[in-house]
Amino acid sequence: MLHYLHKHKGKSKTAFSFMFFSAFIVLSLLLGSCSVYGQAYYYFVNEINSPVTPVYTYKTFLTLQPDGNATARIQYNDAFSNELFLVELNLTDSTDETSSATTKYLVANSTPKLIVGSADTSFLMPRFIFIKKYDSLNYYYEPVGTEIKMPGGNWVNAKNISIQQKTFDDLKHDVGFVGAFYFTTETFYQYIFDEETKAIPVPRDEKMFLIVVTDTVDHSIGKSTKTDLNNVTALFTNLAKSLGIIRIIPTIIAGRDYNKASVELALKKLEAQKPAAKDIIIFYFSGHGFRLPGDGEYPRMSFRTPANRQKQELGDNMELEAVDKRLKALGARVTLVLGDCCNTDIYANPVIGDDAIKSKGGGYLGNFNLSNAQKLFLPVMPVSIFIASVKKDHVSLSHPDIGGYFTHFFTAELEKNLWGYYNNSSLIFAGQNNASWLRIIVNSSTNTAAKALRKVCGKTENDRCNQQAEFNLVPMQ
Repeated sequence: MLHYLHKHKGKSKTAFSFMFFSAFIVLSLLLGSCSVYGQAYYYFVNEINSPVTPVYTYKTFLTLQPDGNATARIQYNDAFSNELFLVELNLTDSTDETSSATTKYLVANSTPKLIVGSADTSFLMPRFIFIKKYDSLNYYYEPVGTEIKMPGGNWVNAKNISIQQKTFDDLKHDVGFVGAFYFTTETFYQYIFDEETKAIPVPRDEKMFLIVVTDTVDHSIGKSTKTDLNNVTALFTNLAKSLGIIRIIPTIIAGRDYNKASVELALKKLEAQKPAAKDIIIFYFSGHGFRLPGDGEYPRMSFRTPANRQKQELGDNMELEAVDKRLKALGARVTLVLGDCCNTDIYANPVIGDDAIKSKGGGYLGNFNLSNAQKLFLPVMPVSIFIASVKKDHVSLSHPDIGGYFTHFFTAELEKNLWGYYNNSSLIFAGQNNASWLRIIVNSSTNTAAKALRKVCGKTENDRCNQQAEFNLVPMQ
């Protein structure tokens, strides 16, 4: 079932070791040891000392999504009337890097929403501080405090009474805690206390064909593409397992096998297998990309070798749009083609961005949302999704720890739709089925663009990176 292109005869020990490592990753995933990041939960208790009010207490329940965005519910009593207030804030991360440490702030990206209490003008905006740390597995961000924005506009430290990271099981066994922040009628409460068990899925006849192409050898992007390789294979193999699809046919093209001939062979093998009208085809590319004069909206996948670059030769390449047309012609139920690569001049330098907030342990997946998964990957009518991570004449950003920006936000958006509570009134977890490819793509592109704007892609501080996805979705949904 697991395909690797070309024989290993004559290859270096390093190349063979990497190919074996990649094979081990995919085999492990197929055996059920997937590593998909989910939501993380934190509880902050802080004393607020305002110059215009007595000391009072913020109790904050914060849900961190796998894309680095978060939702906070903040409970407090008015310092004068003792009236109870409950406020909701949507948050996103903002990075401040120094030579000694990396600090991230979760800051509000919307106006406070009053859930409980009368009109209140005494609410002071918080931001939550996370510090990057490492353990034996990877990096993570640990919450260390809260700052409050005073009426004059300056930020001051709030006194930490308690900071706790909570597990999904902690919440499921503490109705009182969750109930202090969410009503029983709200979707988050229902999500936590949904008594549906994670039953073994019924085996299905559909097949999932997964082709993952990553340029893991090029030193300028190799670490980020290895991250993409792991994250993409983890997501889709875990999805197949959760749906009950037992026939997943992955082809991994990486390491020394990363070349145009390998991709051509993979496509021909897929065409020869004649996927059925009920099957799923996924093609994913992470590497260098470029465009030539006269090209359309989508980039070319670059297979330039170090010798090509040294001689300033074009090298082998393949149009991403040509791959989409070939795979779409096979008539599968779902055809997804995603290229995370630059879409500009071949000589453009890659831009390394920032990482994202990730909790220690990676977070927790909730119950699998079978209804959403079926709508997206087992739809009544066939659907084709074609995405390039950036529009023409722009670069695609990445970071070694999170991979390609668009891949990171796209996989996180899928995870939120398939496993996590999604704090969006248009996508309600309990009893609703509003998962949408269009919403997933637009949200992924919006989050990518916001993160890219924090980096400089030109000669001056004002020349910010502009990364917005180019896509074609048929039918639009």
